[in-house]
Amino acid sequence: LERQPDGAFRFFIPIRELTDNIDSIDVIGGFSKARKGEEGYFVLPPNAIGSFTQDNGMVQVRRMGLPIFGMKNPRSTYVGIVKGLRFEFSAIVEAKDGEYTLFPRFHIRGIEFAPYEDLIVDFYELKGDDANYSGMGRTYRKYQLDRGEVRPIKERIKTSPSLKYTAESIFVRIKHGTKARDMRYPFQTDENEPYLPVAMDFDGFKKKTQEIYDAGMRNVEMCFVGWHVGGFDGRFPDLFPVEEKFGGEAKMKEAIEHGKKLGFQMTNHVCNTDFYRVAKRFSEYAVAKTEDGIMRPYAFMSGGRAYNPCFQVVCDRYIDEDYEGLNKLGFTKGTQHIDVTSAIMPYTCHDPRHPCNRKQTAEYQNKIGEKCQKYFGGFSSEAGYDHVARTLDYVLYTNTFFHNKVMWKKWKKKPNFMLDNRTIPLWQIIYHGIILSNSDWDTVDFYKPLKDTSDPVLKTAKTPEFNLWRRLQFWEYGGRPVFYWHNAHYVDEIKKIYDQYQKLSFLQYEFMERHAEIAKGVFLTRYSDGSETIANYTKKPFIYKGFEVPAEDFALVPKK
Repeated sequence: LERQPDGAFRFFIPIRELTDNIDSIDVIGGFSKARKGEEGYFVLPPNAIGSFTQDNGMVQVRRMGLPIFGMKNPRSTYVGIVKGLRFEFSAIVEAKDGEYTLFPRFHIRGIEFAPYEDLIVDFYELKGDDANYSGMGRTYRKYQLDRGEVRPIKERIKTSPSLKYTAESIFVRIKHGTKARDMRYPFQTDENEPYLPVAMDFDGFKKKTQEIYDAGMRNVEMCFVGWHVGGFDGRFPDLFPVEEKFGGEAKMKEAIEHGKKLGFQMTNHVCNTDFYRVAKRFSEYAVAKTEDGIMRPYAFMSGGRAYNPCFQVVCDRYIDEDYEGLNKLGFTKGTQHIDVTSAIMPYTCHDPRHPCNRKQTAEYQNKIGEKCQKYFGGFSSEAGYDHVARTLDYVLYTNTFFHNKVMWKKWKKKPNFMLDNRTIPLWQIIYHGIILSNSDWDTVDFYKPLKDTSDPVLKTAKTPEFNLWRRLQFWEYGGRPVFYWHNAHYVDEIKKIYDQYQKLSFLQYEFMERHAEIAKGVFLTRYSDGSETIANYTKKPFIYKGFEVPAEDFALVPKK
């Protein structure tokens, strides 16, 4: 390893040595080891932590939304940052007979193209107050800021009034309608397209906007979801004409204009990742191709079989037409929401007419983010994959972890006991004060208890304790409130959260500097201005600096 000017120890393989006979490369350091029973933990993005408790096991994460990983053991603490080939590695934690090892594995053959840059991993040894996961997050944040990849919200609002409004507002998303998935028709046509029910029309949207205003809320960003032809995930890449079942273009314009007159920012939800054959603008040319030359299949959704388009084509041939159309509808100021983009790793396209490796795909996604800022003022997306951090203003959720040991991701039905039964705000320590966020999929509509379920795995998760976690973790992680689907009809409950958020929204301009459990079930979050929040998950009041934090509640401890 070679010492760098910023103190890092660098592992480096030049691109010329990444030859086509290499399948993969594991980078293992002596400092990346621990033993069962030792004090400490390992950390993986976005918010996972694991103690050294197992004899045998493995965690392998290929979708590295943040290019970092770290470990604290009794001998040292470090964080690794992948600075070359960040899209081409997995983070792996192995336990064998009680011996733990954490390392990145670079999938050289899996690049699918010739390697396009040097392989670089910088390891930072952390000491003193930095020797913890807060220090790991701050180290990566400094790297992102120092190289100009991101800028603080405090700076950006000087030239972006829409971002200032976004930071101080709640986010209300209303879904208009979705076709049922019909597996009989993977390729829908005008004749066999499933029926599109109406969840809320544009008159209802207008009424709801007024109801929110009448309740006393003034800083609100309203979002039309599934408003376009075919409804939610129904006919992309087509957006227009506006779906007539919801009221058509005239009614949508009326609802947009009404919200703007109330002072709200009005925005909408689109997606660039799923193209359907039923769409009038569908083109096989636009679809990304696999190494075998076939169209890259995606999920089966409301529009039938979806395909992943090439983002080069999306950016160059679709976006400007779409955004000019959205401007004409009245969407001129706000954070334009694009689903999925920041929720998956950039994929490849092997079409010889528009080939893209993962890094090039990420560049086109950022170009689309720049166009969002040009046409509307801001860009929001689904999750926290930070390959679009330099253009991203808000993420709908940064995590999808259940707060129990039954599952470590909500779509997996087996426990992985390598991971602890908790999350940490690693993403927020990095990006709070830079990118606005809601902390978890399950903190969307966190005021509304999750209903029980007949699924025996999910049933254990949706307990009173889990609902307490959803509510407190939102504030503990410094979130911006978001309300989704048709749940926005609970206006009285939304108003209570709105009032709380108005008292705390000033924190969105501050970095999150420290997070720690200061007593069993009690968590401290400290911000760069000296403000602190205390989340008390226990059934007894907690005293902090002479300030009483109620049981099962949180409190802001103002800076002195």
